[in-house]
Amino acid sequence: MDIAQLLYEFFGKRIAEGGQYSAIEYIVYGAIMLALAFFVIYPMLDRRGIKFDWRFMLALLPYILLGSAVRVLEDMYLLPSSYNPLEAGYWVVTPGIYVSVFIVTIAFLFISMAISQRIGFSFHKTFALLGLALSVPIVGFELINFIAWNGVLAVIALVAVLTGITTFLLNKFTKLGLLRNRLNLLAVASQLLDGNATFVSIQFFRCGEQHPISGFFLDLFPFSFVLVKLALILLILYYVDKEIKSENLRGFIKVVIVVLGFATGLRDLLTLGVGTCL
Repeated sequence: MDIAQLLYEFFGKRIAEGGQYSAIEYIVYGAIMLALAFFVIYPMLDRRGIKFDWRFMLALLPYILLGSAVRVLEDMYLLPSSYNPLEAGYWVVTPGIYVSVFIVTIAFLFISMAISQRIGFSFHKTFALLGLALSVPIVGFELINFIAWNGVLAVIALVAVLTGITTFLLNKFTKLGLLRNRLNLLAVASQLLDGNATFVSIQFFRCGEQHPISGFFLDLFPFSFVLVKLALILLILYYVDKEIKSENLRGFIKVVIVVLGFATGLRDLLTLGVGTCL
């Protein structure tokens, strides 16, 4: 088997033929993402004075929504897909979509910084408004084409209820104050969205699961996937708040968690809504 065949088997087959992610993909993509996040993106933005806090995360949300919405256009067969990085279709599916949306986000972040410095308008508002201008038309089109509102509303209700119960229990019976931090709360909500969108889509609709780890828990006991994600994210947030001394690095780690949760959760929610897996 030559190099081209190996690359196709490990990285292209899932895109071209469907199916689950391979272990090689998990390891390679995960290592690249972590390396870029902590050795390139964080130092670059930290040096430029970007504060990874609640306001920054809210301004970033439209760009996460943009990536998820564009990905769903491919699910709707309105955009082509390809496993070849030299073709445009590669950049609207995973992992290419993460790269293309990152480039757009960084470009608009620097544009927003320049605008705020020149005219004195809020950087966060400028950044958010530019992102909304890009994402709202696409999301609006997809909302018009929703055919599974019952599933979408069920996911939203589950996320709201579980976030509320978790917050109440932690505040009532512990002194951690973990979810009194708004960025922590958003991180939990993002991961619950991802978990519940997957759970509802697979359990009550005819959607499949590409991730073998989540597939294991869904096969074992469907709702266990949601509970495992919730427990894991609470442990991570506890560790980050306790052990990471740099406030900005703590915020960056939480931003990464929110991005990963909402990127997949919103994609699954929009995919469920437009009915491409029904």
